Amino acid sequence: MTSRSRRPPRPQRPLVPVTAAAVSLASWGTVAHNSGSGWVQALGAVVGGVLVVGLAGPAVAVVRARVWCEGAPTDGTVGKAVDVAVAASSRVRITPLDPPGEPVFAGPTARRDRRSDGAARPGLATMVLRPVRRGVIGHVLVEVASAAPFGLLWWTRRVALRLPTEVHVGPRLGAPDPSSAVAGATRGDGTRHVPGDASEVRGVRPYRPGDSRRQVHWPATAHTGALMVRETEAPAARPAQVVAFLPADPDAAERAAARALGTVVSLQRAGVPVVLTTLEPAGVRVAPVTDRRAASRRLARAVPGQPAPPPR
Repeated sequence: MTSRSRRPPRPQRPLVPVTAAAVSLASWGTVAHNSGSGWVQALGAVVGGVLVVGLAGPAVAVVRARVWCEGAPTDGTVGKAVDVAVAASSRVRITPLDPPGEPVFAGPTARRDRRSDGAARPGLATMVLRPVRRGVIGHVLVEVASAAPFGLLWWTRRVALRLPTEVHVGPRLGAPDPSSAVAGATRGDGTRHVPGDASEVRGVRPYRPGDSRRQVHWPATAHTGALMVRETEAPAARPAQVVAFLPADPDAAERAAARALGTVVSLQRAGVPVVLTTLEPAGVRVAPVTDRRAASRRLARAVPGQPAPPPR
């Protein structure tokens, strides 16, 4: 996806290279003036041109470079690497700023990076993001830098890369918090948990030591010639409601979301259905979550705050 520029290009730590270039040109000019030789003056003009191009050329390269995102995952976790595929029309350095990450070089580098007609083919690279907060990421703020063609001075500009898919960054898995779970919840998005009947027959199976004689299925026993018993449905567990209203403090909200995810995962591992209650930008949402990924996505979209009290 294409980028949106955030600011014009500017040099990165220009004092040392600019000062060195100015001193070099002044020294060469003094030598050329005192010697009076034409070849010294011509060589000085060449050196001056190279220094000017080396100092100002990267600005043109940064402005003309196109950077975009080729692919991104749909899910991530706070503090863990999220790999995003980026491409560029020319060789540049891309540093993710928000969310932060590791710098990477993208763009054509050799003949294999060119199409059959000789035109440059955009070079792909993997940019590693390390989100520090939950949330849904649709854009990545990056710094694009270039020192082409001579590497004398780096020029940078900031652009926002639009991701092809939103990345749901969920919280870390924290310790379970039993106080946030309410047993026997039945609310959800149009769904209702119906307990199974313990006497409902699911099938028949061979007799095992310890089975009650009341479970013997005589017709199946007569048909197979071996003692068979009824296998009944076990009573279904009632769902538990996990309430995850996050505090306003960002760090406290991250910890609360991590505890909520740990509570959901611990209940699901125990075979208990879970209904998760969160506050989203559109309002309070009460809906069942079937696995850790669904719970992580819900907590990624959750915003801090308490629900408004109902009107009297």
